[in-house]
Order: sequence, then C-alpha cells, then structure tokens
Amino acid sequence: MISVDDIVELQIDTVAFEGKAIARLDGFVVFVAGGVPGDVVRAKIFKKKKDYAEAKLLEVVTPSPSRVAARCEYFGVCGGCRWQHLNYLEQLRFKRQHVADAMERTAGLSVKVEDIVGAQEAYEYRNKIEVTFSERPYWIKEGDPATVALGFHAPGRFDKTIDIGHCHLADGRINEILNWFRNAIEPGSRLRDELGLTIYESKPHVGLLRFLTVRKSFHSGEYMVNLVVLNESDAVDRLAERLHNDLPFVSTFASIVNSTRAQVSTGEVRKIHFGTGYITERLGKYEFRISPLSFFQTNTMQAEKLYDAAVAGVGEKQGIIYDLYSGTGSISIYLSELADHVYGFELIDSAVSDAAENAKRNGITNTSFFRTDLLELFKGRDPVGNFASLNVPKPDLILLDPPRSGLHPKIASNLHLLGARKIVYVSCNPMTQARDVKEIVSHGYVPVNSRPVDMFPQTYHIENVMTLVKVQGTPGSVNLG
Repeated sequence: MISVDDIVELQIDTVAFEGKAIARLDGFVVFVAGGVPGDVVRAKIFKKKKDYAEAKLLEVVTPSPSRVAARCEYFGVCGGCRWQHLNYLEQLRFKRQHVADAMERTAGLSVKVEDIVGAQEAYEYRNKIEVTFSERPYWIKEGDPATVALGFHAPGRFDKTIDIGHCHLADGRINEILNWFRNAIEPGSRLRDELGLTIYESKPHVGLLRFLTVRKSFHSGEYMVNLVVLNESDAVDRLAERLHNDLPFVSTFASIVNSTRAQVSTGEVRKIHFGTGYITERLGKYEFRISPLSFFQTNTMQAEKLYDAAVAGVGEKQGIIYDLYSGTGSISIYLSELADHVYGFELIDSAVSDAAENAKRNGITNTSFFRTDLLELFKGRDPVGNFASLNVPKPDLILLDPPRSGLHPKIASNLHLLGARKIVYVSCNPMTQARDVKEIVSHGYVPVNSRPVDMFPQTYHIENVMTLVKVQGTPGSVNLG
C-alpha cells in the first residue's frame, strides 16, 4: 500500500475532467498533474485519501505518443492551459468522452453524443484576456527578475500573480497592449513616476490599478481596453492619453471603478476616455456591440459553430422561444429567424441595453429583452404567472445558457411548469449540465442528442449543446414552494 512521500513508477491510463492524469497502482487511483495517457512516469505521493492519492510528476520515463512539447514557458505553473502537452486530436477525444461520462455517471443517462466540433485554430483564438496588477509576483523559477506582475493568479494563490510576458491564446497585439501596461508599472519607469501610478494591495485596500481587460474584434480588428481602478483619478486620463499616442490601433478605452474589497474585475463604468466605448463583432450575418462589462463568447471563431449547434437543436421553426441568461442577445438574435418571437431574460443592465441595440443594429424586430432576476421568476407557486406579468406568452422552446455553476435548483426543478415542448441547453460545464439535466428529465423530458463544441483548445473545458424534448402525455410532477 502506498504512503505519502513514496516515489512510484506509474502508467498513465486516462485523464479526469479537470485535466489531471489518472494512473492505477494495484487498483488504487492516483492523480498525476502533468501526465499524458500512455506516459510511464516517476511521481512522488503528496496526498493520500481512502479512495485515491495525488502525486507530483518527477520524471517522464517513457513519453506517450500523444505527448507534445508545450509552447508556453509558463506551462505547468499558470493554471490556464493544462493540456498544452497533449496532442490536440487527443484533447478532442477526451473532451467528448468527458461529456458522455458526465451524463452517464452524474445524470444516469445514456445520451447520444455526436462527434465533437474541433477548433480550426488551437492558439491565438481568445478575443478577451483579463489580468491582475500586483506588487507580489509569483516567481516561476529561481532568479526570476519580476518585481511587479501583470498576469494571472498562480493556482491556489490569490495573493500572488504570475507575470505573463506572452499569452499564446491571445494574438500579438493583445500581448503588445499587456506589455505596454507592464512597462508602465515597472518600478522606476518614467510613466509610473510621472503619473504617480500605484498598484492595488488588498489588505490595506489601497492602490489605484486593479485589473486590466483587453478585447479584440476578429471581424473589425478593433481593440478595447478596460482598466479597473480603486477610485477615480486624473492619472487614468493621462494614462489613456499616452496609450492612445503610443498604440493608436487601440480603438477605445474605458475605466471602471471597483471601490469594494471584492477581487472582481467589474464595477461601475465611470468614463470612456477615447473611442466609442464599445467594439463590434460579427457572428454569421449578424453584428454585435460589445461594451466594457458585456459577456460575449471568448472564442469568436468557434462561437458561430456553437450557435449553429444550437440552431440544429431548435430544428423547425418555433412560435415562442425563451432565451434564459440572454446576455447581449447574441443567441436570441442568431435564433430569431427560427421563431415568431424570442424573449430574452438577463440580470445585467448593460447587457440588456446591448441586446436591444444589437437587435436594432441587425434590423431584428421579433426579439424583446427584459432586465430581470430569473430566480425571482421561478420562485413561488406560479412561474407561468410570473412570466405572464411581463406580458410574455408561454414558450414553445426554452434556450438555456447559464454560467459554469449551472441552473439554480429552483429553476431546474420548476422549468417544466412553463410547458415548453423542447429545451436546448448550452453549457460550458458538463458536470453541472448533467446535474441539471437529471432534474429536468425527472419532470417529463428526454434527451435526444448532445453536441460538444471545443471553444477552449489547450484546456480541459468544453461546451456542450444538449437537446431535450417533452414526452407526449407526461405532465411531470409539480414542485411547489
């Protein structure tokens, strides 16, 4: 029996959903970060539980045929691209299997999982990069010269930030913008001294610069910079002016104030320093406005394929479609030709405004968007009446695209009360999707197919579009309360 600190030789068999490789030693499961199925490795046990152990990879004794050289110098330290060392075709195979496994093991369902839709570009595909300013860099090697950082939090270390010189998931110009800001905050830099720039520190709750988000439109070539600061400051005006002069390809710059202690890159948009305050992107024949706080799919090229999978799930033309978690209205607009009317429901004000503007921009007249808390609509004894109070008719089809956490239990258990004949569920987390689908199925629906779409090459994340239909003559049990 193995113990902590044992050094063992392992054959890697497969990978778990969150990217860790799995080996078995005398039938005992051992998770090994950094392993590739087919590897023979030496690893040191650092955690032992009743049913499994975790080990640190020390040496690849015999590399797997599926192992490839990681492109990024931060691989293995930054937690973003955990599968850069795994051949892309193998990444796709395991992602599809993860969807099937989640449905079988979590939902207890045997669901037809279609072939996965792979990405044409496995690098430089992200249209958005979000980084943190920090005076506490996480050194990735001995002698690391970083004295400040602009990058991603080290895994499990929210007090430390890895200084990222180049992210291979973003294009050259996004990296150029990030490096411009990095040079601006270097101790002793002319711009930092001239403007009196300070970096936020959480414990004393002081310092101006908190987060930086850069977004790119693949269609128009526009770039948007959003700077999250602790408070309003003239220094931001002057910083924006210098950026505009040095990098004229940046289309627009907005500052966002987050004066709370919450470590989130959101807040209140206080000023558009130059440009329109938004960029435009195209999916299919539709054009979308993206504002500083708007949600938009981070892989533009794959988003169209994801929405095409949703269109396939909708199938024939519907009467009324509900788009729950409608965001900036991108899916609502994309599906508008397949409905008499699409009603979108979203909590964030700016997203609702963007959705209405996007519909107008595209000449779409059969969409309506509501700023509302979905949980409130599903509370109580009469969700149908709650929606009717908004002068919204009952749906023929419901489109779901929730955050990674999935549906609130109250929504999942009461969704059937709306009586939709079909549900199309778009998810970025097969585990929470499987949990929700299990609940939905218990109320008279049956899954008919599942289509994975890879939006996030080099990571273990996968989007999945699942279509469920209501069983004829099955009213489903009612969950009141």
